[in-house]
Formats: sequence, C-alpha cells, structure tokens
Amino acid sequence: MSSVFLDKGSAPGQGRRDVLVSARGLEVHFPVRSGGPLRRTTGALRAVDGVDLDVYRGETLGLVGESGCGKSTLGNALLRLVPPTGGTVTFDGLDVTAMGRRQLRDLRRRAGMVFQDPFASLDPRRTVAQTVSEPLEVHRLHPGRQARAARVRELLELVGLDPAVASRYPHEFSGGQRQRVGIARALAGEPDFLVCDEAIASLDVSIQAQVLNLLRRLQRQLGLTLLFISHDLSAVRHVSDRIAVMYLGRVVEVGPATAVAAEPQMPYTRALLSAVPLPHPALERSRQRIVLRGDVPSPARVPSGCRFRTRCPDVFEPCPDVDPALQAVGSAPGHVAACHLHGVVGTPVRREDPAAPAGAGDPAR
Repeated sequence: MSSVFLDKGSAPGQGRRDVLVSARGLEVHFPVRSGGPLRRTTGALRAVDGVDLDVYRGETLGLVGESGCGKSTLGNALLRLVPPTGGTVTFDGLDVTAMGRRQLRDLRRRAGMVFQDPFASLDPRRTVAQTVSEPLEVHRLHPGRQARAARVRELLELVGLDPAVASRYPHEFSGGQRQRVGIARALAGEPDFLVCDEAIASLDVSIQAQVLNLLRRLQRQLGLTLLFISHDLSAVRHVSDRIAVMYLGRVVEVGPATAVAAEPQMPYTRALLSAVPLPHPALERSRQRIVLRGDVPSPARVPSGCRFRTRCPDVFEPCPDVDPALQAVGSAPGHVAACHLHGVVGTPVRREDPAAPAGAGDPAR
C-alpha cells in the first residue's frame, strides 16, 4: 500500500487505520466499436482508469466530480456490479475480483447500494413489504414469515416511515419516501458498507436535506461505512468525513472534508468549490467564480500527461508529458493531490488566455 494512504494523524504505534474497502490500480474500460456489420473494436472508453482509493471502516467518504467522470462506475466496480478490467479491489481483506459465486453472495449481504432514481430501482409490481423483505429471503435472514414481517416493520421505522405503508406500492409514494424505501431495502441485509450513488440527485432541495440527515443518523447509529457519490460538493461536504475528487476516470485529490473545503490543493477542486453557492448574499456577490473553459475530454481519448491540463489555468513544463501521482499536500494529515503545482519550481510555461475560446489549450495526444 502506498505511503500516501497512511493515516498520518494516528498516534505512534497505532499503524494504519482499519481499511474496509481498498482499490489499487482499478480500471473499468468499455470497448468502443465501429459501425457496420463487422463491429470491430477500435478503442476503449476508460471510465475508471487506474484508481487508488481506501475507504476506512466507520467513515463516510464523499466522492465528487462532474457528470461523466466515472464516479458511479467506480462505485459499481467496488461491489463488482461492473466487472473490473484491471487492478484489484479488496473488501475486509478479501479479493473482490477473485470471488466465486458464494463469496459474492456474502458480499451482496455485507455491502448495500442506494441508487439515484428511487422509482426505477423499485419493482412497481411489488409492495413495500415484498421489496424490503427480498434480501431477507435471499440471504436467509430472520427465517419465518412473522419474523421477517417484524424485521420489515423495524426497517421502515428506522428510515422514518410508518410501518402501515408496508402494503402499498411504489407509485403511491413521493420521491423522498421511495428513496427511504430504497434505503430500508439496502439495510435489510445488515451491511457493513453502503454505496449511495447520487442518492439525492432526483429529490427536491428540502427533501435532500432530510435524506442527508437520515444517512448521517444511520451511519452513526449502525456504525456503517458509507461511500457517498454526488456531483453536489455542498452535499458531500455536509455528510462526509473525507472527500475524494474524481476527474476523467482518476481520483485527483483526497483528504479530510474540512481540509479539502478550506485548502483545496488541486485547481479542479478549487473550481468545484467556487461553484458552491454561499448563503450570505454579500459574500456571494463579491466572490470570484472559477469558470473552467471547454468540456471534459472524452474518456476514449484521454489527454497525455496530466489529464486536467487542457482546462487548467496553469500548465507547467511537466504537465503535457508526466501524469502526476498522488502526493502529500497541505497541512492536514492524509491530504493528497495529483498536481504538478506541488513540487514544481518556477512559473507556468503557459497560462490560459482569458480571451481564448472555450476549450482552448493543448489537444489530447
């Protein structure tokens, strides 16, 4: 394990923090095929491209980035819902990529998933009781009809729903209520690890706050380990102990939530933070927004060197040729970033012209 992932805040003699989920060099590539009858493979879409990441037991790790950066694919790959094409994933010391059918079933019990669209993730033909009790039947938990019915009632109360709704169908609920049903189903197997994939993206703002508070309460009450995936950095900052920032298939900054929010070390993270609205009107009007020019490059044609350089306001001499590795930055223990701003002496060799058109810069090569 690379030293940048050590908990530098641990007391002497404590060693490393207890890692529940770990990814090393994780890759998920999808083939790009040509048109026509032959459908030949012409390249690869690098959705997840060499990710190193640790999720510590009992924490909430927020994973944030623009749409299309590979966040959801990474979350699915950690649970092997999407087969990795390279690298390794370990769960509580077990190699997920080498698991057989029986071990995968145990993993499905110990690791739950809360999906983005609460309506699409629920079977419209099944009642709430049938939906929530399904994991109990699959994993043979709480055997007996009465015991399972009692467990369903407990789970509904745990997520803030009246047990009387157990006989209803998904179309009879609001979006926030359906998401609570999805959370109850994810908790039915009594998991250690919960992946929340854009769990609040389709909800109204007021309902988002309720679901966030629910997840925080459940994490503390049940001792869960959470991976909270979102493009909303303000929500991630509210619920997370640590934050990982992802760009174009790669994790580019990881650190304590307070450190990443107060001292972002990656230009991309600074741009994301500048887009978060401030509750104070005067401060909101006076602050300077960092607007990134151009779109995210295609994951099928990743730029050479630093993959953020085509949109970065500061480009140093190594940027086009050297892919920066995660290294310790800032003053907070465990804060790492992949950027040539750290450790490079001198001034940038190119600074984006404010008048340049969107997307100006070195082409991907």
